[in-house]
Amino acid sequence: MNIISCFRGALRAALCLSVLSSCSGAVTGPSYEVRTPLSSTGIRLEGLGVELDPHFISQNVTRNDGATLEDWRDIVVRRVKMMDVQRFRVMLLPHWWEPVNDNQDSQVADMDRFTFDSAEMRSVCAVLDLAQETGASVTLVLWGCPACCSFVDEGVPSHGQRHFLCDRSGTNWVTAPGDNEEFAENFSVVVKHLIEDKGYTCIKEVTPFNEPDGNVCEPDQYIQIVKALDRRFRLDGIRDKVRFNLSDNTDCRRFFLKECADNLADYADMFNSHTYMCGYESPNSYALGWEKDNIDVVRKTGKHHFVGEFGSNLCQGASRQKDINWYKRGVLITRNCLNFLNAGAVGASYWSLIDQYYNKGASYGEMQQLGLWRYKKCAYQGADAEGFEEDYQPRPNYYAYSLLTRFVRRGDEVFPLDLRNEYAAGTAFRSEDGRWTYVFANGSEDDAEFNLFNVNDVNLGDCDVYRYTEAGLPDDDSMISPCGVLRSSGKSYKVSVPAQSVLLLEQKYSE
Repeated sequence: MNIISCFRGALRAALCLSVLSSCSGAVTGPSYEVRTPLSSTGIRLEGLGVELDPHFISQNVTRNDGATLEDWRDIVVRRVKMMDVQRFRVMLLPHWWEPVNDNQDSQVADMDRFTFDSAEMRSVCAVLDLAQETGASVTLVLWGCPACCSFVDEGVPSHGQRHFLCDRSGTNWVTAPGDNEEFAENFSVVVKHLIEDKGYTCIKEVTPFNEPDGNVCEPDQYIQIVKALDRRFRLDGIRDKVRFNLSDNTDCRRFFLKECADNLADYADMFNSHTYMCGYESPNSYALGWEKDNIDVVRKTGKHHFVGEFGSNLCQGASRQKDINWYKRGVLITRNCLNFLNAGAVGASYWSLIDQYYNKGASYGEMQQLGLWRYKKCAYQGADAEGFEEDYQPRPNYYAYSLLTRFVRRGDEVFPLDLRNEYAAGTAFRSEDGRWTYVFANGSEDDAEFNLFNVNDVNLGDCDVYRYTEAGLPDDDSMISPCGVLRSSGKSYKVSVPAQSVLLLEQKYSE
């Protein structure tokens, strides 16, 4: 153990002593009362998740950066299990299993013409194997029709060519289909194969198109595509095996969500939208208002709304965000997530789990660097390499978001808490077995100190205390451990949430 590690360990120990004194009730300064509402938001969570697009094995192991299959097992698989991720959103591209049209009849699939054993599909199956093993649910997103097909096996006839599904007039890197029925056949065939032939019961939802409102597909065509998919999935006997998670629109184009709600209420099982609008300067009311407006749009359908992608608002193109390595990003992401859930969202999915290339031949500028941990150290250049000590090094937000994935669970009820500070959010979660978890994210520059009353829990039990603080992060990729026990006064908890920190209280099981 080196001197720096010893120093950081001693610092954490000192911090924990400070935390314990706070947990025992010895807090100073002004305090106020925070009470749980009598009623929850009225929904049970679908869970919190991450984007895990299936390129690590197919595109990154095949590069010359030194990534290996052992890295997948020893880093990705192991960390996902520690994080206890409950949902994966997973990208698909149609040429991975249908590089050329199987035949000219969209109603009859020639199964011998599909390439389910391609390198790309084997990489998809590695993600599904992980989800199946850990009990996570998967949303498969057919991204669109690629204007230029790319394969690990460059001998595939359509390598470098426009995919046969593409609309001839489409100019984006993925386009809408020229034939909706062919598109429906393509998607249905792969979902049926993965569920029935491969046995992946983890596949729970499908989404046609990523962000279709972003120059990919007009609402009128999207509506017809969904109807074609519904017909084909029913024909193939799989419509009852997956839910249609629709819209997938970007944050500033709610008109697309409204079109879907108005025209696809009988086809959608849920709706989702993406957002990269909420930043450090954004008050809670901004994120709350954005999600409440989404929920208002879909309310008449009787279906729930999910936040399908989210991050910060400091975007630098599609593959970078300025604050990705900042400690306080962990506070912001937690605060945003709590606000979405407080507004009534049924869950959220963070973009994304890992840094990776989406194509083995991609330039450095194309590498997605929005993960909870980095890629191989040798792959980074310039300022991106600063502070980089080892391969697959976790970013601070890895520890913060892991608190949410570990303790906010599928089936939880949500009770919003008002901390009387537009930059400090709080939520009480009640699990299906009646256990309580309290999460607070203080993005302000002032400590929040208050008495917490739970009017729905007459016997306040002891809580394990977990804190995300800049001085208290683990030296390795371990999860944040409890640093104390918070005991109630009989009627309330005395809570202290330092500025720019996250506090999680997990009710202990009664012995």
